[in-house]
Amino acid sequence: MKNLVSVIIPTFNRSTRLKEAIYAVKAQSHRPIECILVDDGSTDDTAQVVAHLKADVNDGFSIVYIKQENQGAQVARNAGTAIASGEYVQYLDSDDIIYPDKIKKQVEYLNQNIAIDGVFGDWEKGTESNKQLEIAYAAEDLIMQFLTDKCIANFSFLMTKKIVLKTGDWDVTIKRNQEIDFHIRAVLAGGKFNYQKQLTGLWKIHDNLRIANSTGIKEIVFFYQKMESLLIKHQLFDKDYANKIAAMHVWYVTQNISSPNDELYIMIKEALRLNKNIEINTTVFKVLSFMLGQKFAAYVWIHRFRKYRKYSL
Repeated sequence: MKNLVSVIIPTFNRSTRLKEAIYAVKAQSHRPIECILVDDGSTDDTAQVVAHLKADVNDGFSIVYIKQENQGAQVARNAGTAIASGEYVQYLDSDDIIYPDKIKKQVEYLNQNIAIDGVFGDWEKGTESNKQLEIAYAAEDLIMQFLTDKCIANFSFLMTKKIVLKTGDWDVTIKRNQEIDFHIRAVLAGGKFNYQKQLTGLWKIHDNLRIANSTGIKEIVFFYQKMESLLIKHQLFDKDYANKIAAMHVWYVTQNISSPNDELYIMIKEALRLNKNIEINTTVFKVLSFMLGQKFAAYVWIHRFRKYRKYSL
């Protein structure tokens, strides 16, 4: 349907937050909108909340509710995409909200720029009372940007259904960075994405932790290994990609320094595989690696960094 936007919201036991997300969709100045709610096996009162909201729909706004066994957000997004009727697709997590003119301005942009497959803008991150502005941009190499620099909040995008179908299903095998994976595959599928200056919504942080970010380091490594294989397949992987991904591994180590040594070592080992000249590979590190093994050298580095972090706080 011309200008119809399918807003796909996966949810699991978040009835209160889901209600806020749906109200934000209903408050959109754009019409028509179909709001597709995919309940990933909730055991709370999600179904009752949705039934109440469906009784209060208006012209140009509809709610579609489907329930599946608990299989994860990617499976839920795929289920929602499969029944979406819209010319455009908006993905939205049930703990985020989009601002009233977000969809209208992006639909107008895509209608005026028919060679573009998707558009994204700025967003806020935090809570309603304590949030910070995140400024987006579109680099010349969007793959490098999304992978190693400024990834874009998932809800900030509005995409044509055409590029969504060309991209394929959300990958159900990865537990971290699913959105980055999807957006990179969309670019590799030939998608053209532009930045439009606009405040698109609020990426909510609950108790300083998002549920999607609670998985471990092994999943981060798995994600980057998948990206490496994908870029090699498309003959894009080079030394620059390797060095920047290695730097990302080191950054993740410093940000998760309280994790177990063996998990941190996995990431350090990957960083050294990708770039032997990475910053942690000092003369001391090399000597310890030669005499006592790379793992021992990594554990010493981890111990020293923890000590530095403790005294720097």
